[in-house]
Amino acid sequence: MSGVSESPPAYRSALAGSVGCVLGAAAILGTVDVVHSHGGAGAAAAIYGLWALVALPFAVAAGVVLGAGNATWGTGFVAAAMRRLRDDRSLDRAVAGGLIAGAIAAAVLAVAISKLVGPLVISVQRQNVGALLLGITAAVLAIVLAVLALPLFRVARLVARAVPAIGPMPRVVVLLAIAAGGAVGAGLLVIYRGLDAEALHLGFLFMLAMLPVLALAIAVFAYGPLAGVRARVPRRGILAIAAAVIAVASTALGLGGTPSDATKSAVIDHSYLGSKLIDLIRSKWDRDGDGFSPFFGGPDCDDSDPNVNPLAAEIPGDGIDNNCMGGDAPLPVDTGSAGSAGSAGSAAAAPVSPSLHADNVLIIFIDTLRYDHLGFTGYQREGASLTPRIDALEKQSVAFKCAFSQAPNTPRSVPSFMTSKYPSQVHFDKQFKSYAEVLDDNDTLFEQEKAAGLATFGESSHFYFCDDKKRPGDCKYDHPKHSNIDQGVDVWDNSDAVDIGPSNHDIAGPRIAAKTIAKLDELAASKQKFAMLVHMFDPHSTYMEHDKFTYKHGKDSLMEKYDYEVAFEDGLIGELLDELDKTGLAANTTVVLMADHGEAFGEHVVYGQADYFHGDTLYSELIHVPLLFRVPGAKACMRDDVVQLVDLAPTVAALTGAQPAKSWVGRSLLPAMSCDGPSALPAQSAFAELLPEPMWDHDAKAMVSSDCKQEAYYRISDGRWEIYDLANDPLEKKDVADEDGADALKAELTGWIEGSLAQHRNR
Repeated sequence: MSGVSESPPAYRSALAGSVGCVLGAAAILGTVDVVHSHGGAGAAAAIYGLWALVALPFAVAAGVVLGAGNATWGTGFVAAAMRRLRDDRSLDRAVAGGLIAGAIAAAVLAVAISKLVGPLVISVQRQNVGALLLGITAAVLAIVLAVLALPLFRVARLVARAVPAIGPMPRVVVLLAIAAGGAVGAGLLVIYRGLDAEALHLGFLFMLAMLPVLALAIAVFAYGPLAGVRARVPRRGILAIAAAVIAVASTALGLGGTPSDATKSAVIDHSYLGSKLIDLIRSKWDRDGDGFSPFFGGPDCDDSDPNVNPLAAEIPGDGIDNNCMGGDAPLPVDTGSAGSAGSAGSAAAAPVSPSLHADNVLIIFIDTLRYDHLGFTGYQREGASLTPRIDALEKQSVAFKCAFSQAPNTPRSVPSFMTSKYPSQVHFDKQFKSYAEVLDDNDTLFEQEKAAGLATFGESSHFYFCDDKKRPGDCKYDHPKHSNIDQGVDVWDNSDAVDIGPSNHDIAGPRIAAKTIAKLDELAASKQKFAMLVHMFDPHSTYMEHDKFTYKHGKDSLMEKYDYEVAFEDGLIGELLDELDKTGLAANTTVVLMADHGEAFGEHVVYGQADYFHGDTLYSELIHVPLLFRVPGAKACMRDDVVQLVDLAPTVAALTGAQPAKSWVGRSLLPAMSCDGPSALPAQSAFAELLPEPMWDHDAKAMVSSDCKQEAYYRISDGRWEIYDLANDPLEKKDVADEDGADALKAELTGWIEGSLAQHRNR
């Protein structure tokens, strides 16, 4: 009829409004992300593209839902519903009561399911059956709660009377605001009181959560106080389409092509979205199915050939860059290097000096102990060293200033140093596995020691060493586990070990020290020659507090708790050393003190998060470890030689007269252990590997130069190099990959990857 205005089409108006509000919110959040990333124009384009990629589907989905509401209840149904609730107090109370009743029922169901997961799923032998039982139980509980819904609703409606309507806002809105505020408050309380807030990586989730919140806020203003302004904007639908087109274009332009290393670093390591979304897109963008993608400068240089990827063995002289490291490898030249795979064991059989020999060996292996948090390296807290017993041991030992682990976590490092192989060379039942089984065809240190006539022992109390096949009932562990790391060990006492979760709050050191002391007493009485490994776990997170220390907490509370864990462990190590003196074993027992890896405290930002704890990078804080040898009758000194944990087994074998295994790639450190003059150990670089596993699917290699002055870090998953000057930048804050001298380091690490590892990969 003439003169009557028509309502705009339901879906078109909803989509236009949704696209405008959501893309506006994404533009604001994208700007925050760009500033946060400290990237240039290239990074800004990519970050805006990522926000557009997230925002567009959300905007369309929200628009479709709102459009359906418009079509069903009329345009502006949300505002109309709010008006009705405001005007009809009885309806307002009823809806608020329904929300309260629903929240109570959901909470009861969630608590019940959480309590039933253990007995119905985790503790049963066939977990798929347990999951089915849990599902059936949850369905029954839901029916019971539904039956109780009416009386629960009537009680909740009475409770809703206590929720006031504030001005134009109905009770429902006030209730939702209170619930949201309470949830946020409770979450923050848990995070800052019950969890290690410094190490939580919440930026990505927080920014994503802000997208609908900010879009809703924009909508409230656009359809509320600013409704008149919005109504006067002409052709709003066309503007929304134009905004969507610009968003699509920004995604294509910002994320297409090959970005510079600086742009990749800003987007992947420092932006909120790039840290997660780039990996997600790469996992889907893999045409040849080899597990690697070229997206956004990814490491696959030929996505049409599954035989070309960063983990492919390089075939020298075939004209193909098989592993995407910058060209075809030249034909190999035999340099006779002691550390190469081709000459494995050539340095392990160094002559044994009569002054460098011991009947027994005690290896004290401290989990997660970083080199630069020890007193003898200059570290103090409150003006004093936290490790007086380790400091005293260092003064009696040959200490290696530049010792490096081959992996940043226990499941990779322990098999590596026990078999004297780099992690990718160790034969596991499955490489892509969090806690892989070490296969029998590996040659371990204790197998060689046992063959030499020594009795062999392991003392620990940790889930990693659980082995239900060899020692059933040894662990309080809900999942069957066969580590098989104890090959060659006569007796491995891993009693009282607990499951993964409880182990992080377990103070295991005192009981490990007590049973080790008992075993040393027994061995001293029997005069039996022995080799023993003692695993001291306590510095591993979660760091526990101990009564003898005073904690200030504050922003560095994680480091404070870690330091006092190290101090606590130092006292237990002192008890072991005292026992050696008491029993007389110190006179003929070599003591080795080492760590499997270090610990990070936010020194670096990787994949959008400050790096805490360990297992996810190869920076020096994670691979630089202490390595001390106290040999009876031998002099003490500090050596600058670059050495590796794969050298541990050949060195111990040489000290005790055992034969090194032919498969070992490490070398004996005896040439460096005569403290009467300069070290006779040939200079050699150290190498480390980050291997992908289900919880952290990233691949990297690193090398510390033979003079201990530089580190080359190749982040394979990102196709990116980082170079650090350790002499002038020990915390590795400035990447000098583009400066003079970097190419030589890249070439050396590339040669090691293409040569030494190519013949040993067992993926």
